Amino acid sequence: MGKSGVFPATSDCPWLSLGAAQTVIEQQTEDPPGVAFSDPGGAGGPLQVTGTQEARKEDRMALLFRLRPQTKQLLEYKSIIDANEEKTPEQIIQEKQIEAKVEDLQNKIEEVKIALEIKSLALSKIQLSAELKNDLEKINTGNSVLMDTMKEVLMLNKSVMKLQQESWKLEENLLDIRKKGFQLKQASESKLLEIQTEKNKQKEELASMENSDKIKTMKQSLQREIQIATVIQHVFQNLILGSKVNWAVDPALRETLLELEKDLTMI
Repeated sequence: MGKSGVFPATSDCPWLSLGAAQTVIEQQTEDPPGVAFSDPGGAGGPLQVTGTQEARKEDRMALLFRLRPQTKQLLEYKSIIDANEEKTPEQIIQEKQIEAKVEDLQNKIEEVKIALEIKSLALSKIQLSAELKNDLEKINTGNSVLMDTMKEVLMLNKSVMKLQQESWKLEENLLDIRKKGFQLKQASESKLLEIQTEKNKQKEELASMENSDKIKTMKQSLQREIQIATVIQHVFQNLILGSKVNWAVDPALRETLLELEKDLTMI
């Protein structure tokens, strides 16, 4: 384990650290069981919060601050490798996947920070409202208007909490959609890599066929046949020209002579 207590970040295998960071964030950003808001007094009773939530909130914030320098360190490793290695199609696809994972980690860190701030603000509102209500009950004031106002404030706080929970659910759905899109992107990149690999394999097979003994023998046989046919062409040309026949006035003879002028190596 590294000093951060989350995952190791070494120069030998920075990408494994990246995957471990993503797993830890997904586990840590879930709401822990047993931490919930309770209203034991009914609709108008004081609101209470379990005692472990403050400690868990501090642990999450500490986790975020530990993950930020490690994410920067992974980016530095990636820059060093990019500068020292020649990129292959496999490395390019792997780098794109790493960049997407780093971006996903950064987005999750920001989302967790925002969610913690929202929860902390809502918790402060509820605690303040509960304390004010308790103080007003102790004072035993007869101002019913103020009490009604406080009850209305508490109801509004409950409505705000409900809306925030719905917003969190929508954010979770959005994260699921992003994950599915990322998975589809990975699948398409893998398919492209398979296609490129298959093309390279076909090229290698074609090159090996061209260099095979059988192909060389066929080429040599074809070359000999072309040479024989060329000799026959020259013989026929000499026969026609040596006979002193006026081949220009005979269409068939003229066409035959023109055909004999063709270069068989160009066919």
